[in-house]
Parts: sequence; C-alpha cells; structure tokens
Amino acid sequence: MQVYKDELYHWGIKGMKWGVRRYQNKDGTLTAAGSKHYAGDGNAGEDAQKPKTEYAPKRTGKNAEDYSDEELRARINRLQMERQYRDLQGQTNIRADDPNKELKAEKERLQLQKDVKQLRKDVYSGQSFVKTVMTNASQQFLTKAASGAMSYAAKQFITKELKNPDLANAIVSGSAGGNQQKKDDDKKDDDKKDS
Repeated sequence: MQVYKDELYHWGIKGMKWGVRRYQNKDGTLTAAGSKHYAGDGNAGEDAQKPKTEYAPKRTGKNAEDYSDEELRARINRLQMERQYRDLQGQTNIRADDPNKELKAEKERLQLQKDVKQLRKDVYSGQSFVKTVMTNASQQFLTKAASGAMSYAAKQFITKELKNPDLANAIVSGSAGGNQQKKDDDKKDDDKKDS
C-alpha cells in the first residue's frame, strides 16, 4: 500500500458522522441501540460485562427559569458559600473553572489600581485643604499678633513718653478720633450758647 503525505486516512465506522454518537443521546441517556449494546445482546466485547452508569441529564439552560426552586436554592447557597470561602482565604472572587479567569483577574487588578489612584487623589486633596486652612489660620493669627504687639508698643510709648495714659487708651481702643470730634462739637455748642 502506498501512503502519500497529503492524504488523510480514517479508520472508523462506515457512514458514521463526526461528533455523532450511536449509543447515546445528547442528554446522556442511552438510545435503543445503546441499551442493547451495553446490555450484552449486541457485539459488545468487554463492555458487555461492565454495566454503564447512567448519570442524571445535564442542565442545558443557565437561566433561573430552567431550575426548580430546590435546585435554584441549592445552586445559590453553593455559590454564596464558595464566594465566602474565597473571601476568607484572601483569594479573588473568580472561580477556578471560569474560562475567562485571566480576564476577570486583570479586571480586578485594574479596578484596584483605579481605587488606589482615587484614594491618593482624595488624600492629596485632603492634605491640600488642610494646608490651605492652616496657612490661612496662621496668617490671621500672625496678623492679629502683629497688630496687638503694635498697639501695645504704641500704648507704652504714649504712656511713658507723652505721659498721657488717657490718650494711649483712646488710641489703642480706636476711640481717640471720636472723642476729639465729640470734644470739638461740645466746644462749638458752648460757643453758640455764649453768643
């Protein structure tokens, strides 16, 4: 027999289609031919002595409507327990059998980076706010302290050098101009009465 490299040979059952099972339905149950084959009536060979275990049919739907109440409750409880277990272990909330595990892990990593960036921004804005408040408060304090020191120095100068404590108190309290104006007004009134 001559074999060529560009030819494909297949040894199988004549007329059999790829992916089509002769003895089993899509839901896992045996066809009539399958029951006969595995029961030993057909030409089964070694398979005739081993009974085939029948499994419950697989769930094809992923919608909640496809499950009974008990099955749905059991499924939800299982998923919640798995999530709690992963949280307690410090693992990510990505199932090990998830086909998109790498993508979800990358998404979680990017979300964490975004959260850290936002926290840094919040902390920086808080620091700048505190810095602004402290700067304004220190400016106000220094302004009041300087004006107080200047008022005290002026009062001491007027009291010691000019020997007029009433004038010093009036200047410091800001009523010096008002008292002088009042005295001038009183003097004018007295002059009008005399005339």
